[in-house]
Amino acid sequence: MNRDVLVKLNYLLVAILLVGASLVIRHAENPERLIQGEWIEKEWRLEKDNATVVEESQMQSELKREILRNVEELHLGIWKFEEDGSLTSASSTQNDAIEWFIKGRGHVLELRREGKTIESFQIQQISKTKLVLHLNFDLQVKGIIEIVLERKEQSDQYAKKI
Repeated sequence: MNRDVLVKLNYLLVAILLVGASLVIRHAENPERLIQGEWIEKEWRLEKDNATVVEESQMQSELKREILRNVEELHLGIWKFEEDGSLTSASSTQNDAIEWFIKGRGHVLELRREGKTIESFQIQQISKTKLVLHLNFDLQVKGIIEIVLERKEQSDQYAKKI
C-alpha cells in the first residue's frame, strides 16, 4: 500500500473515533440530565450503622433535632432541578435562589446559595424515577440522613413516550 493511502486511512479512523465518542457523550445518560425535572420528597430516614432507626426514643429525637437544626429549610416537598442549575420549590417562601451542582464522578450533589455551599449530598441512587440522597455532615455522622425522592409524573410525559 501507498504511504498516502495509509495516512488517509489513519485520518479517517481518527475522525470516526472522534465522531463516535462525541455521539456517545452527547446521548448517554448522565447525572446532570437525569436529575433535571420535578421530584417529590417521599421520605427522610434517620439511619445509623446501616440499620434504619425504627423506634423513636427521647435520645433519638434529640439527635434528630440536633442533626436537622441547620437542614430543615431543605424540606422543600417538591424539588425542581432546573436546566440552568437552579433549584426551586412550590412550597418555598424564600426568594433567594439555590444553585445545584453535580461534582466528583457524578456522585456528589452540592447546593449553594450566593456562592456558598449550604449542603452536600452523596447520590446513593439515581434513575429516571427515583433519587436517593445521603446528607453529608462530617466523618462521624456521614450518611445518617437519607432522603428519598421520586420523579413527579407529568401529564404530557405519556405523549413523549409514544
